[in-house]
Amino acid sequence: MNHKENKIREDYLKKVIDYVRREVRNSDLAHRFDHVECVAKIAKKISKKEKVDLEVVLVSAYLHDVVSRKESRNKPHYVASAEKAKEILRKVGYNEDFIEKVYDVIVEASYESWISGIRPKSKEAKVLHDADLLEAMGARGIARAFAYAGAYGSKELGEVNFNPENPPKNTSHERLVDSSPISHFASKLLHLRNMMLTQSGKKMAKEKHKFMVRFLKQYKREMMQNK
Repeated sequence: MNHKENKIREDYLKKVIDYVRREVRNSDLAHRFDHVECVAKIAKKISKKEKVDLEVVLVSAYLHDVVSRKESRNKPHYVASAEKAKEILRKVGYNEDFIEKVYDVIVEASYESWISGIRPKSKEAKVLHDADLLEAMGARGIARAFAYAGAYGSKELGEVNFNPENPPKNTSHERLVDSSPISHFASKLLHLRNMMLTQSGKKMAKEKHKFMVRFLKQYKREMMQNK
């Protein structure tokens, strides 16, 4: 086992999980508790191959989307989530050093931080970064793309008017919501495999990427049959 042999305070972690479960009930369907739980599970799997503080990784994973994009108002949602995480962790009883580590991990691991030029510094942030991006890929990534688009008012499913094996340049930084869930694959999802930072993340991303490409090709075939 390569992750640090620090003992996880299970009673503290349970309080964090219970709080998050309540807090994200009104988030959009792509960012509710099943999302953060899947991110935490993926992060735990990646951590088995990395020398990280597993407690920091798990707590950060559960809290990374605790504030929704609609609720974050005039600041990036990952900053709002990191700030909210501080409040929660102080109530639970974590010390300030631990709280600051979680804050930094949430901010550095964010996809929005990545596209603004910020890169994860700590191994814990790299693990969460990969886990969160992996949750946006594969079958769940496909489901979440459509759920997110619906929540933010997308008017159409979209057409595959690009090559899934050679998608156009990533332009996801230019808008909060793409014109359709299908266009979201070209602007973001098909580029995620190249953003992985851990060896485990890179390996997992390959299969998830292939699944998305197969889906898009099948989607395009069915659309063509209906014309």
